[in-house]
Amino acid sequence: MIARHLLMFSFVLLMGCSPDYDWRSVNTAEGNLTALFPARPVEQTRQVELDGEKMPFTMQIATVSDEVYAVGYRVFPAEMVAEQAKIEQKGRALMASVYYTMGEPMPDPAPAFGEIFSFYKGVNGKVFNVHVKILAANGIIVQAYVAADNQAPAQQVRQFLDGVKIN
Repeated sequence: MIARHLLMFSFVLLMGCSPDYDWRSVNTAEGNLTALFPARPVEQTRQVELDGEKMPFTMQIATVSDEVYAVGYRVFPAEMVAEQAKIEQKGRALMASVYYTMGEPMPDPAPAFGEIFSFYKGVNGKVFNVHVKILAANGIIVQAYVAADNQAPAQQVRQFLDGVKIN
């Protein structure tokens, strides 16, 4: 009887120690993008405007505790894949929209594609930390970010942002 209670108690302790993060690789964007999410993502598509052009932008979002892990992307038509300058222009417009949304001027020079940049914003007495990476290549633009109202664990931020790759 005591052994049974000890076994059940151990099981309960193990359940309580299970990690919040359940990392999974997700192949998305018509096979053009791979992302490593810390939980099962949900997907939604909305219209955005970049460089005066409205276009669909798909977001995949996963949450762990108070942390948000998101990847947004736009896959351009096949005929644009070879037009890398246009893809990069849309990527820069996406980057500018991030800075605008965060109420910050875009630096000159702007971060390179793939470089992580961060914002720390106070809202309603809380400090929000946002870490962003923008990619633009092979006919796709990508915005990956982690946002939290506390300091998200650096290892988790890095694992997520490093796991977002254009195929």
